[in-house]
Amino acid sequence: MGEIAKLGYIGVESPAYEEWRTWAPDVLGCMIGPDGEDGAVRVKIDEADYRLSIHPGEDHKLAYVGWEVLSHRDLEAAMERLSRAGAKPEVADKAVAQARGVDQLVTFTDPFGQPYELFCYQESGYRDWNPPRPHAGFVTGDMGLGHVVFAVPDARAAVDFHIEAMGFLTSDIVTLREPLGEMWFLRANPRHHSVAFLEVPNSLGLQHVYVESKSLDDVGYSYYDVLGGDECPDLFMNLGRHVGDQVISYYVHSPAGFFIEYGWGGLEIDDLERRSPHNINLRKGKRPELWGHKFRFQPNETVRPYQP
Repeated sequence: MGEIAKLGYIGVESPAYEEWRTWAPDVLGCMIGPDGEDGAVRVKIDEADYRLSIHPGEDHKLAYVGWEVLSHRDLEAAMERLSRAGAKPEVADKAVAQARGVDQLVTFTDPFGQPYELFCYQESGYRDWNPPRPHAGFVTGDMGLGHVVFAVPDARAAVDFHIEAMGFLTSDIVTLREPLGEMWFLRANPRHHSVAFLEVPNSLGLQHVYVESKSLDDVGYSYYDVLGGDECPDLFMNLGRHVGDQVISYYVHSPAGFFIEYGWGGLEIDDLERRSPHNINLRKGKRPELWGHKFRFQPNETVRPYQP
């Protein structure tokens, strides 16, 4: 694998940023971390000061995706790889790094112009994990913040860049029904995927962010007791289990327009096993769901659909 160790944080802009102060604790059982300098609401799910940052803005918009490297040497090596691929990484001003709560920060864009960052040494001195309700905590650590999924017009272009310029490995490829194309899942550590790309004609943007509880009970409580189960009008997909990463999860519209996948039980991939002729992890063209995950296409009027 490359120098990138894990997905570190995600920032978005939204006119509904203040809603996250209650939505994230109520629905997901998350803490609220220290506000950003611009009043951004920051969502805390582990020892890091934040993992999601919701900035004030006129529209729902991706602001940045932060990929973590483990040292300044890895940061330099990752910059060299990006430069060779023509990505033109730039060292950010110290003030920007401080605003993100990291020691060193590099910025660049993906092939479609989406804002990416590399960082090392994120701050973690705000508060210990103390959720607003009984909660087993989230699976992060060496695997970072869950995963992020983008809708892109050309999945192969996105995949080639993330493999060649960023050092990711392929975990799964799923062929979807028309008009959708292929969906590719890439990993930077044992987590089944840290990033995935859904090919959608004439579309570009953040589709969903996955957070993983250490307990299935946390997912069930959120789904049934907080949201009301299958009758919740804000659902995008109901409770189900994926074939690829084996996660049991549901998808819900967030106040910032993109979807949150809240799940449990994600597959971890041992790369020594992947070299075995009996490898069964890479599935191309198979159905994506073991059960459930039925789409809900009629969100209520208070939900703001994602606008790429």
